[in-house]
Amino acid sequence: MSPKKEQLILIATDLFSRHGFHPVGIDRILAEAGVARMTLYNHFPGKDDLITAVLDRRYHDIMASLRACVEPMASAKEQLRAIFAWHEAWFGTPEFSGCLFERALAEFGTDYPKISAVAIQYKKTMTAWMADMLKTLLPEPAAARIASILMILLDGATIDARAFHDPTIATKAWNAAEAVIEQEILTSMKPA
Repeated sequence: MSPKKEQLILIATDLFSRHGFHPVGIDRILAEAGVARMTLYNHFPGKDDLITAVLDRRYHDIMASLRACVEPMASAKEQLRAIFAWHEAWFGTPEFSGCLFERALAEFGTDYPKISAVAIQYKKTMTAWMADMLKTLLPEPAAARIASILMILLDGATIDARAFHDPTIATKAWNAAEAVIEQEILTSMKPA
């Protein structure tokens, strides 16, 4: 990837994270990146293409970082806890300003599949990944159902962490997640 393209993605990621997609115009991105308009259009035919590149990069970066935190963990519960701990660490960083995928869905909805597809893919990937972990503890249908609940808890924790500037919300979300998992384990062990 060319240094200018990389610079545009990094600057756009920062601006979109802090201010949103619609409020940040191309002129502001160009000014902060210190590149000419033609350079931008050589790499991205339009703003939507830049937004898609930003979301795609964020998706791959987050998934790689999460996997690095989760893979050393031995049990499914430790792996799931590591996902919530990763979120808590992210919520506590100075650059945390919410989830770009949530922001993309809030600003564009699903009417712009070029943009919303990456955000939706992130949610699907995370949910399926957690379901795979849960399959070691629960029957497959229960694992899928509980994984969806865990994703909702992570989404809610992300929104609350941004609103209240409290990274420990991820621990509270994990406590709720663990209670749901434990209850489901007990339920699945009861004879029919």
